Amino acid sequence: CDAPVLSVDYFPTICQAAGVKLPADRAIDGESLAPLLRQTGAFKRRAIFWHFPHYRGGIVPYSIIRAGDWKLIKRYEGTTFELFNLNNDLSEKNDLAQQMPEKVKELDAKLTAWLKATGAKLPKKNPDYRPK
Repeated sequence: CDAPVLSVDYFPTICQAAGVKLPADRAIDGESLAPLLRQTGAFKRRAIFWHFPHYRGGIVPYSIIRAGDWKLIKRYEGTTFELFNLNNDLSEKNDLAQQMPEKVKELDAKLTAWLKATGAKLPKKNPDYRPK
């Protein structure tokens, strides 16, 4: 199978295999892997999202969408966008953001909609920060 999956897919997969309904009182990020495992159907997910809204070490806040062969990285400091075609560039060495602004716009719109729908916290400037 070449479908990208995440650990958040385990919960809905186990629930489906056990015949247990998913909780209705919260959003479930994952998708059941049962169609892939049983080879009975296609995977429903159209995109995978990551959101890391804070600093750690030398890493700045970012959000990512992976849709099909495309991966858009949106940073909240420094270079805003990086775009990669993972089918042609799995090692992410060839940033296509400048060459393909329409693809960036399309994926950023999907990413922004997901961030809004999930109530994701976005980084904001600390007015009390004073660089040393």
